[in-house]
Amino acid sequence: MKALLLGLGGVGTVIAKTLAKTKKFEHIVLADINEKHIHALAQALGGRFSARKVDAGSVPELVEAMRGVDLVINVVLPKFNYNIMDAALAARAHYIDLASHGPIRLPGRISILEQIEKYDAKFKAADRAALLCTGIDPGATNVFARYLADQMDEVEDVLIRDADVSSVEGFNLAIGFSPDTAIEECLQPYLNYENGQFVKGEALSWEEEFDFPQPVGRRKVYAVSHEEVGTIPRYLGKPIKNCNFGYALPEDFVRVLKVLRLIGLDSTEPIEVKGVKAAPRDVVTALLPDPLELGGKMKGYLCVGTLVRGTKDGKKVAKFMYSLETHEDAYAKCQAGGVSFQTGVPAALTADLFAEGLIARRGAFPAEVIDPKPFVERLPEYGLNIGIEER
Repeated sequence: MKALLLGLGGVGTVIAKTLAKTKKFEHIVLADINEKHIHALAQALGGRFSARKVDAGSVPELVEAMRGVDLVINVVLPKFNYNIMDAALAARAHYIDLASHGPIRLPGRISILEQIEKYDAKFKAADRAALLCTGIDPGATNVFARYLADQMDEVEDVLIRDADVSSVEGFNLAIGFSPDTAIEECLQPYLNYENGQFVKGEALSWEEEFDFPQPVGRRKVYAVSHEEVGTIPRYLGKPIKNCNFGYALPEDFVRVLKVLRLIGLDSTEPIEVKGVKAAPRDVVTALLPDPLELGGKMKGYLCVGTLVRGTKDGKKVAKFMYSLETHEDAYAKCQAGGVSFQTGVPAALTADLFAEGLIARRGAFPAEVIDPKPFVERLPEYGLNIGIEER
């Protein structure tokens, strides 16, 4: 099986290195707008890899790059998802991505629910699969939800929780994954599922305390618009009452986000400044460090997991399934930052499941519909530290 890996930032590089170790694909094309990095990486990874400059904004260029490819792994910004899905259909390739803009459809943004609605029938007609949002969260968190829900007779709550307790040498502010995505998801109106109904709220207005496994401990989490909340109530396979996504944001970062929103620096609409047009958010993200450059400089813990509450044999049960990593271990294993490592490994495993023929479903769908056992059982083999706590 042959693959095209599109987007070789921090996460994409982890995926490439992981696939180089597992050797499930006979050939992988590394594609990005940055030629220097992909050629050096392809050379370092060996003969099964090649490099090709590709502009994700050009569908014809994408189609040409996908000729003879069986699987497309999309790791670029979600604004290019439609281009890449259209090209994958034209090339009759399976498709994986790692993110949408969230479950809420905003002007000019792409939601996972919209992707499913727009492309499900098209991929079924082509006898191909589009598995959407397959990183750590969304992705592993969805599969964790399914894995735990399958152990219960009834499910009441599915709560996704994410904490990154870290510091970065030499930077006052640094984000371990795409800064554009971080600003986008944190400043959208949040979407919760409460008592069987979807509820929207103002960004950064909903918060609670949550106990993460030690040494992360008790942290304040904020409701964030995240893909899981849009799909889990619809695709888990069992009715649920409540679902939300809680992000343990540092207070300094919350203040920065509020200032960006207050003065319009979160906007993606270009403005003219002294004869030059630029989107304010592009200026902000250009001033932040590239996540690819943060490997080895970040220290501390990351914990991402899913808390499922329900009943089994008439008794109430609650289980929190999670991945707990350190930035230091991630760098030792893959020369990457912790967020890139924790996100890239589940995506690489998902790609390998395609290569082994273990993803048989066709159409466009989220991660919670796949058989969770092969995914969960093999994550530790791929390097993630997985745990389950009884709550």
